[in-house]
Amino acid sequence: MRLVAIGGDMRMNGAVLAARRAGWEAEWLRRAQDAPQRGARADAALLPWPASFREGRLVGAPPGEAMTPEEARSLVPPCALLVCGSGVPRDAFPQAAARFDPGSDEAFLRQNARLTAEGAIASALRPGTRALLGSACLVTGYGRIGQELTARLCAMGAFVIVCARSEVQMRAAHAAGAHPVPMTALESAAAQADLIFNTVPARVLGAGALRAIRRDALLLELASAPYGADVEEAVRLGVDMRVESGVPGRYAPNEAGAALFEAAARALDRRADAGDDAQRGAQGRAETEA
Repeated sequence: MRLVAIGGDMRMNGAVLAARRAGWEAEWLRRAQDAPQRGARADAALLPWPASFREGRLVGAPPGEAMTPEEARSLVPPCALLVCGSGVPRDAFPQAAARFDPGSDEAFLRQNARLTAEGAIASALRPGTRALLGSACLVTGYGRIGQELTARLCAMGAFVIVCARSEVQMRAAHAAGAHPVPMTALESAAAQADLIFNTVPARVLGAGALRAIRRDALLLELASAPYGADVEEAVRLGVDMRVESGVPGRYAPNEAGAALFEAAARALDRRADAGDDAQRGAQGRAETEA
């Protein structure tokens, strides 16, 4: 089995290391001039995730060496599976038999949420910040990341307020040991919090909520753009806001890369199982006809 990783950040190195531990051949091609093994095929080629291309360039290339889709395509060998995120041009990689987005793999998304929660807490505990024990923590959103974060904060002795959109989510947050409130109560919840963890990739923290945040509180932004709050407005209002989107790639790149590799390996296994099922079905039909 062989994996080729192209571009990206240190998660790619983590994926290569995990593949080698699993007995695969694996290499990481970071630059357009990095030549892959001539004539070699691959079982999987890995592009950056969650976004592979942004503004027409491969995500995560070294400064000044951003790759175009054409340059990236020249590095991708013929492969059974192209593992990629958003921004991949249609028909840009005809040498790949199939595409796979790890965002469709629930086990991967849950692992990524766990790493995000751990990284968020590591950021909150940087020297000079308050302890979590006894702190009032607000978590906005109760998806995978919100769930994992809430469980860890409660276990560390924090008083956790969860702002959720639905009654089902609020009941689940209460069962996890948190104090749930609806999104309509976000401003009053923000005023109580020592630490605010936003997991919602939408502007849930408007001007009113930002004004309600105490100046000694910390707002950790874990969602992707456009973020839960306007960064410029937060700065203007004196909010201590720390943008921490993409946490796993910075705080635990080896583990985040291993999760990507494991998702790719599961996808290949599913394709192999589907192929076996199809072959058995064809054989059964042939025997029936005979």
